[in-house]
Amino acid sequence: MSYTRINWKDHIVERPKTYDVTHNEDDTVTLAESNGHVHQQGTPLSANNFNKMDEALQHISIAFDMYVTQTQAQIRSLQSEIEDLKKNI
Repeated sequence: MSYTRINWKDHIVERPKTYDVTHNEDDTVTLAESNGHVHQQGTPLSANNFNKMDEALQHISIAFDMYVTQTQAQIRSLQSEIEDLKKNI
């Protein structure tokens, strides 16, 4: 399975962290974003996007574990061959 890059983009607005305030009848306040013009729509932070990354990391981790195991087996085999050669000297 190959990993498809998401190509993340920041959400860029004219006035970040700016809100309109509405005072409610029950003495609470409602805040509504008032960011102005959106210069660049950001990539949605979604379970689907995060799960794709999580799955890719899992595949990389498994592949690395397989690589390490194979390398250790090769090292043991070479060490055994060296010991055999030393006995024959």
